[in-house]
Amino acid sequence: MQRDLTRLAREHFDLVVIGGGITGACIAHDAALRGLRVALVERNDFGGYTSSASSKLLHGGIRYLPKGQLWKVRESAREQAIFQHLAPHLTRWIPFLVPTDSSGLARGRMAMKAAMLIYRGCRAGLDNLIRDRDKKPPSPAFLSAGEALSQVPLLEAIPGLTGAQVLYESHMHSSERMTLAFIKTAVRNGACVANYTAVTDLLCRDGRVQGVRVRDRQTSETFSIQARLVVNAAGPYVQAVNRTIPSLRLRHPLTGFSRGVHLVTRQVEPRYALALTTRKKTEGFITRGGRHFFIIPWRDHSLIGTTNVPLREELDSIRVTRQDIHDFLQDINGALPDVDLTWDDVRFAFTGVYPIIAREIKPDTYQGTGEFQIIDHAVRDGVEGIITALGAKFTTARKVAEKTVDRAMARLGTADPGCTTHSTPLAEGRISSLRNFVEECCQQYGDMVSASDVRHLVRYHGTETGTLIGSGRKVGLLNRLAEESPVLEIEVVHAVREEMAMRLEDVVFRRTGLGTTGCPSMAVLRRCAELMAGPLSWSDEEIRSQIQTVQKKYRWS
Repeated sequence: MQRDLTRLAREHFDLVVIGGGITGACIAHDAALRGLRVALVERNDFGGYTSSASSKLLHGGIRYLPKGQLWKVRESAREQAIFQHLAPHLTRWIPFLVPTDSSGLARGRMAMKAAMLIYRGCRAGLDNLIRDRDKKPPSPAFLSAGEALSQVPLLEAIPGLTGAQVLYESHMHSSERMTLAFIKTAVRNGACVANYTAVTDLLCRDGRVQGVRVRDRQTSETFSIQARLVVNAAGPYVQAVNRTIPSLRLRHPLTGFSRGVHLVTRQVEPRYALALTTRKKTEGFITRGGRHFFIIPWRDHSLIGTTNVPLREELDSIRVTRQDIHDFLQDINGALPDVDLTWDDVRFAFTGVYPIIAREIKPDTYQGTGEFQIIDHAVRDGVEGIITALGAKFTTARKVAEKTVDRAMARLGTADPGCTTHSTPLAEGRISSLRNFVEECCQQYGDMVSASDVRHLVRYHGTETGTLIGSGRKVGLLNRLAEESPVLEIEVVHAVREEMAMRLEDVVFRRTGLGTTGCPSMAVLRRCAELMAGPLSWSDEEIRSQIQTVQKKYRWS
């Protein structure tokens, strides 16, 4: 996967996708799989904005039960199952423990058991979409209060505990690599993509959009990309892009954004993810008393999310503040006092935004919507050649892409072979049995790397594991970057040469998980930067600058 700006400027594409988050990545993948000539540009790094700033969950849709949206439960559960098939190496089932208590009917055992009956009915038969038997989810179960306490003693802090529901949700080890997997598969099917390439204008002539004007953020050079159709999938930036043509409108205009903050801390609970309630409000017909947050075991730490803070700053300036962390620690310790998390327990913190369409933005209420928008502006605004696709959830991105590309194929008047993204594994995910694949890799490469390193490589790279090990052996880069991290030196070189990593932060936070559980040492950051410096022609001054940029991610104002 090479960053070929000359090709972007030279060719005339069927489709140019604006945005390399999960929605844009899925659209490019679907369109390329159907035979279109596809270009995709992303202003930052692929999956580096909203798509990375999440709890890494592929939700099964239970969150829609309180609003009575059973069709959305079914839709989310179906997509959750499809992801297991598309990228088995990047997903795992994790048991969630949802406590019940005697404080009210909605929080009681009977309400929970009734909800689970409905939930199981909504997802009936969907596990058949998962071909690998070992990847099918275990059955949910209800634990008595005594059983729940024996499993997780921390729940003793919940007044009137009456039990806990165990249900299995799908969790991604790396949402960043999931997004990248869709991008890489699109490229293998002929797409031309580029990160750090910002759209400055839509090219419009005689009432028709004919492409985009872009600026290379690496060199500041500008050029045009010509296409028969533009799909604006720029996430939080969709309205800013569309404003270059004043008549373009969303069906439901965005009224603002909220920030969701996540903390990575010392491990609180190693086996179960905990769904707990704060005093913050949530919207729905039936609620369990407040906004939930999750404590999820992840990379031998706990991933805890999320908060709900109205966005005050510019989109390009969002950051985690000390107040964010202070407030969230209070919420966590208020729900589970025995956890007693302190500032010293916070290894990393990140934040992302989600759009709001409500007229009034409330600082203590979750107002996120699971509704996506696909707007054909020829129909709505009389402007040909552009479709806006605003996704809402990582889980349903593939479905949003399917609907968008269906619309695009009709607009282009091209013979449509039909969508197959629900059944076609991603390029790195062509694994019929994950357990057998890992065992085979351990046997084949056991004389070169440890079994734990093999499992790590499979978790991140799937079927490319052998390629990385072979390349690493040739150049002597099969060593770990740090004793406490499983990341190998060859992964850094591979990220630059094959995965379009342009900056140190791309590798530290997205191509690998090197920096997601705490700031790496200066020696590790320097080694990583030195491995990148050759292919990217970095000077010593540039190396220092790249390291400083990464270190700033761990400073909270």
